[in-house]
Amino acid sequence: MLATETDKHWCKGYVSGAFDMFHMGHLNLIRRAKERCDYLVVGVLSDEVVAKMKKKWPVISQKERIEIISALRYVDETDITTIPLLNKVAAWEKYHFDAMFSGDDHANDGWAHEEADLKKLGAELVFFPYTKEISTTLLQDMTLPPQTDHAAIAIAVENFRRIFPFDKVEKGERIIIYGAGRVGAQYAAQLAALDYCEIVAFADTNAKHGDTLNDIQCLTPDELKHQADSFDRIVVATAIDIFRTEILRVLRALGFGSERIV
Repeated sequence: MLATETDKHWCKGYVSGAFDMFHMGHLNLIRRAKERCDYLVVGVLSDEVVAKMKKKWPVISQKERIEIISALRYVDETDITTIPLLNKVAAWEKYHFDAMFSGDDHANDGWAHEEADLKKLGAELVFFPYTKEISTTLLQDMTLPPQTDHAAIAIAVENFRRIFPFDKVEKGERIIIYGAGRVGAQYAAQLAALDYCEIVAFADTNAKHGDTLNDIQCLTPDELKHQADSFDRIVVATAIDIFRTEILRVLRALGFGSERIV
């Protein structure tokens, strides 16, 4: 349904998007959605979802994009949109909205079957006019170097769950991957396939002297401290926020500043 075809007002609305490099088109969509419902839930695509859908790593991190959206007076609730929640029925099962809003640039994206499924649940799919003058892609093309395109290449190498942060590490830099688990191994595989930068070593809080991963040495925190001159950046490799917080605490205690940590 096009929003211009009805003056209907809904109780609970839902809209989801990347909202990267927040601009007037995003604001128009969220403001119009709020004008047509009493309570608006906004889903912010996770970094991994953006990388898979847009074939580029987001410029603004997931955490910061959520903070930006949460600060808008039109927004009553924010949440992370993960891959399962891209399914509109799954999103309805979580939020129980009456209307899902989108820009009309998606009106011909093959959502007809999902629109029918939502109608069976008592919800409607509503499209607002797309702000054609501006888009995140246009802003990226105008202002950013092409290094974030490596995310698309990494996805083509293998269907990784976690994409290396190419937007935060320069090509050719010497790095430590802190985290010898699955995420660290995926980062290493992507870098090896792309010949993007040099992995000096892995490091891990639970590492023991002499440990290796993929035939690369895995340093203890104390060993990492004594090799500080051998690398440019430390890339934290974990999918769990509480682990990342603990790793950052360890790194800061070792004397590494935020400018060397990704």
